[in-house]
Amino acid sequence: MIRIAIVGCTGNLGRAILKNGLRRNDIVISHAIARKGNPFVGQTASALAGGESNLPVIDEIEAATDCDLFIDCTNAESFRKDSYSKYEKMGKALVIATTAFSPEDMEKISQLAAKIPVFMAGNFSVALHDFIETLKWYAKKISLDTDIQIVEHHHNQKKDAPSGTALMIKSALLDANQKISSEKVNICSIRGGTIFGEHEVIFANCRDEVVTFRHQAASREPFADGAIEVSLWTAKQANGLYHMDDFHSCLPSG
Repeated sequence: MIRIAIVGCTGNLGRAILKNGLRRNDIVISHAIARKGNPFVGQTASALAGGESNLPVIDEIEAATDCDLFIDCTNAESFRKDSYSKYEKMGKALVIATTAFSPEDMEKISQLAAKIPVFMAGNFSVALHDFIETLKWYAKKISLDTDIQIVEHHHNQKKDAPSGTALMIKSALLDANQKISSEKVNICSIRGGTIFGEHEVIFANCRDEVVTFRHQAASREPFADGAIEVSLWTAKQANGLYHMDDFHSCLPSG
């Protein structure tokens, strides 16, 4: 049974993973880690996730010496400034559940992945990955006069725009059909209220036809459960950098 430490446990996704993880009997949430100065530090995980857990919320990654894997739910800046060197020092498997990394960040993460198993994804929903696979199939069939619009909706507290998922969708489309010009694929970001996540991809050609694909999440449950399933898988892998394609290819069909 793997022991998971959640870094950034007070954020929206971190809380959801903590809540779901504490209910499962196939993993142990061994550490709940927040940033220094967070008001939840010193309280128990119950204050964040409900239930009756006595797990304390701490503020130091390096205290998690007996965990098997970290899930990082912070942000690119915190990861870059505070966490990267600690993960390198700890030598544990790592699931990165944040986005908005720069090319320089990605180079360093690749270097880290030479030393430990690292899993990165802009979205941990398996259904979302299936959605992207369908988009890739369709993108291979479109005429070159087709304009593609990716419209993504998220809550008003989301910091990055466009979302990591929207960028992942655009990259997947361009990879699927290299005849598609990047300028033909535009992203519109909408921020409002408490929207969990919605991605719509519109294909509009110049022959009066429009085809639309849409994925919507009604809660953070699919992302939290996906992150845990990915963690179970990543903990068994050799050193390297992994993505949803790697995980998805190992899922049983049907």
